[in-house]
Amino acid sequence: MCGRYAIIDGKKVLVAYTAFNKAKGTAQAFQELPRYNAAPMQRLPVFAIRHDELVAEQMQWWLLPHWSKDGKPSFSAFNAKAETVDQSKLFSPYFKGSRCLVPADAFYEWKRVTTTHELHGKSKKTEEKHPMCIRMNDEAPFMFAGLFSVWKDPQGNEHPTFTIITTEPNELMATIHRRMPVILPEQHFEQWLDRSYKDAEKLKKLLVPYPPKKMKAYRVSAFVSNSRNEGKECMKEVGA
Repeated sequence: MCGRYAIIDGKKVLVAYTAFNKAKGTAQAFQELPRYNAAPMQRLPVFAIRHDELVAEQMQWWLLPHWSKDGKPSFSAFNAKAETVDQSKLFSPYFKGSRCLVPADAFYEWKRVTTTHELHGKSKKTEEKHPMCIRMNDEAPFMFAGLFSVWKDPQGNEHPTFTIITTEPNELMATIHRRMPVILPEQHFEQWLDRSYKDAEKLKKLLVPYPPKKMKAYRVSAFVSNSRNEGKECMKEVGA
């Protein structure tokens, strides 16, 4: 699962991935950054091919199918499972032709930890959830593999939405959670965004765990657990 992430500096993204400098709309897409605690239902920057050109635009994080009658989310659609994304009635149409990239600097996951306390002379076990921040070792930005949909209201106004694809965890993430978001290497960006490319078998082979040696994870405070909280404190290491 991926239910929270950070995207801090759009300029840093464009420096890291120079091909996206030609994307239309980058200034508007990144204008509300930094976002240290991005959460589902919020509007966040996404790269995609729209109307035959590369664009950066804000989309709502929670995929709303184009065929929705009322424009209200009725499915848990902020994540899509890599294993079934080509078979899902909800996600498969977008996997075939509406793929996107979601820039991020970090993501958060909650690690279940069992602790033992002494209470009235007896040992008592309790389970705690420790928020963890996961990012690249060099703290460079990266790209989640995503899907997008464009719902139109009765007036014809477009409402673009997206979901982040998840896969099984790598060795680092396996100690924290049973899932992790798909982080796509740069050499696959063009193929992933190409809406005319429809080889589902080859596309699914891209949806694998990211190399753990390139990543790090550290505990952060419970401040990040409340999606209303924002700021650098979300990413600050406990005890640092």
